[in-house]
Amino acid sequence: MTHYSAMVYCEWLSSVTGKRYRLPTEAEWEYACRAGTRTPYFFPGDPSSFTAQSWWNRLVGAKTNPLSEYSWYQADSNRRTHPPTSVKPNPWGLYNMLGNVKEFCLDLYDARAYAQYPAGEEVEDPRGPESGKEHAVRGGSFKSDGADLRIAARDHTRTDAWLMTDPQSPKSIWWYSDCNDVGFRVVRELDSDKPFLPKAKPKVEEEEVAQ
Repeated sequence: MTHYSAMVYCEWLSSVTGKRYRLPTEAEWEYACRAGTRTPYFFPGDPSSFTAQSWWNRLVGAKTNPLSEYSWYQADSNRRTHPPTSVKPNPWGLYNMLGNVKEFCLDLYDARAYAQYPAGEEVEDPRGPESGKEHAVRGGSFKSDGADLRIAARDHTRTDAWLMTDPQSPKSIWWYSDCNDVGFRVVRELDSDKPFLPKAKPKVEEEEVAQ
């Protein structure tokens, strides 16, 4: 499904439950994934030992544990998704934050999103840019190399590429024809006074506004 579909689902879930559901911001996603840790993963491990891309690991084989205990990724997934609870959770009880499918975030994507904040200062609830075309994606998937599952790794939607073979005209706003390893999880706001629940906007509407 598309990022727009995920946003619409959150709106529907909010309307039927009376609670405020939405996608997590990038900062919220990383905070939840880290679960109080400050290392590349929420368990001991070096990305260089998990990657299959280095010449040494191609020769002797990349390390899989403990990464495979907590996530489904390229080395152990058999190129498909798996039930989320079939691996161990992170220290806060959240399953497959690192692998299985990449996850949509609420924020629009900017490669330098964090550089806009003063260095060395704590920022409460940092957000992405106010405008842009693509949205942030966090976490790895069943297709990802082990090094790409590190918590701080960032990615983004690629709308045109992910709709390349869609035969419809205009292209679908509901599903990506060329991407099958991105999904989402939702957050529920405990404070009903939070300022916003962004409305989903289909791609065609964004283009019309830009014109």
